[in-house]
Amino acid sequence: MSRLKVSAISQIFAIAMVFGLTSWSGFATAQLLNEREEVMSLEQELAFHERVETRQRVLAAMANRLLDERYAAQVKELEELGVADRVDGVGGPLEAAAEGDETFAQLFQSWKRLDNLQDGAIAVPSAKPVEAARLTSSYGTRTDPFKKRRARHAGIDLAGPIGTPILATADGVVKRAGWNSGGYGNLIEIDHGNGIITRYAHLSKVQVQRGERVTRGEQIGKMGSTGRSTGSHLHYEVRIDGRSVNPIPFMESTDYLIAMRDGGDGEMMHAIGGSK
Repeated sequence: MSRLKVSAISQIFAIAMVFGLTSWSGFATAQLLNEREEVMSLEQELAFHERVETRQRVLAAMANRLLDERYAAQVKELEELGVADRVDGVGGPLEAAAEGDETFAQLFQSWKRLDNLQDGAIAVPSAKPVEAARLTSSYGTRTDPFKKRRARHAGIDLAGPIGTPILATADGVVKRAGWNSGGYGNLIEIDHGNGIITRYAHLSKVQVQRGERVTRGEQIGKMGSTGRSTGSHLHYEVRIDGRSVNPIPFMESTDYLIAMRDGGDGEMMHAIGGSK
């Protein structure tokens, strides 16, 4: 029986083949394990992003609801003042929202509506014309301090020292600034747009000019007793479409209401006045 003789070269080649196959098998196994880990990592990342996206949508829906509630509350306040339809103007180009982003599109619209409302509300005279003052005469019918008979008072009188800073109660443009012969003395009249005007009378000093744009809270003059006045005070008016309205409901603070309850009865002779 003959023996199969294998050369040394053939033996080396066979060993190399076995070693190569073994190495490739190990490398392939490692690659498969790495790819599996990468797939699992990708799936985990996708799951994480999906959870984040879901959470963001829930938060966006909640924010949208809160913004709508805040918007409705502010509209109600403005409606009570009779100016809601004057400040709720909206506009701008149509921008189509991406499909699937309806929640975020609604949130954007809610923000935009609230911004428009708040921008318009800046022109509503709701701030204080004087930081601290005593209400000496309220809005409505009162006994005229000069003629001693019942007469209509188109604003409120706020008493304080001469030189007390007088502040614009809303953004606007100065319509009149200077002496008025109708009893107001030194008068500033500000046009806030949409038929809303405020007047500041009996000033000792006027610090703005006609045509000048002023901002809410800006100092525009100083308190005095010029014109038809019995003492240092500010006569303050709010007018809508040419008609005077009670300024008290427009004011942010309850300080004036407390002052009215505690001492401003509309009949006091100290520091009051008005037009003829």
